[in-house]
Amino acid sequence: MKIINKEAQFIIPSFLCFLLFIIINIKNSLLVSDLSYWSNYLINQPYRILSYSFIHKDFNHLLSNLFGIVVVRYCFINLNLKNTYLFLYLIILLIPIQTFYLFIVDNYLFYNPNHLLVGFSGIIFGTFSFILLSSIYGKEYILNIFIGLKKNNEIYRLMTVFLSLGIVYSLLPSISLSGHIAGILSGFIIFIL
Repeated sequence: MKIINKEAQFIIPSFLCFLLFIIINIKNSLLVSDLSYWSNYLINQPYRILSYSFIHKDFNHLLSNLFGIVVVRYCFINLNLKNTYLFLYLIILLIPIQTFYLFIVDNYLFYNPNHLLVGFSGIIFGTFSFILLSSIYGKEYILNIFIGLKKNNEIYRLMTVFLSLGIVYSLLPSISLSGHIAGILSGFIIFIL
C-alpha cells in the first residue's frame, strides 16, 4: 500500500494526460483548441488554466511528456524524497504561476493574444528547474511541508543536460519556447519561496 501511495504522485498526472489524449485524439469528443491555453480566451474561459497542461497534440508529444515524468521520478528517488505528494504540490503551484507568466508576456510584452499552447512540458521544465536547484542546495521544506531533498551532484549534472537540451529543442518550429521558459522560471520561483 505504501508503494502505491508513493507512486500516486506520478500515476495521477500521467493518467490525466493519457485519458484526455484518448478523449480528444481517439474519441474526437473535444478539440485540442477547446481546452488549450489561449491568452485571448483565458479570462472568459478559466477552465483553460488547468486543462491546457494535460492535453497533447499527438502521441509523440504525449510520450515525450510521460518520459519527463519518469525522469522526475528518477530524480526524486535519488534526492531521497521524503514526501509522497511533492510532484502533485509542484503541479498545483506551477500551473497558476506559469499561466500568469504566459498571460503577462502574451498580452503585455509580445501583444500576442492568439497564442495557443498545450502539453505537460511546462510543468516538466518547472519541476526540472526545481530539481536542479534542489540538487545544488538541498531543500528541506516547501511552504512549510517537509520534503527532505538532499544535494546530489549526479542529479545536478542530469538536470543541467536535460534543461540545456530542452531549451535547444524549444527553438524548433511548433515547439513553445515561451511555455518551456515559463515552466523553468516558475520552478525557480517555487524553489525560492
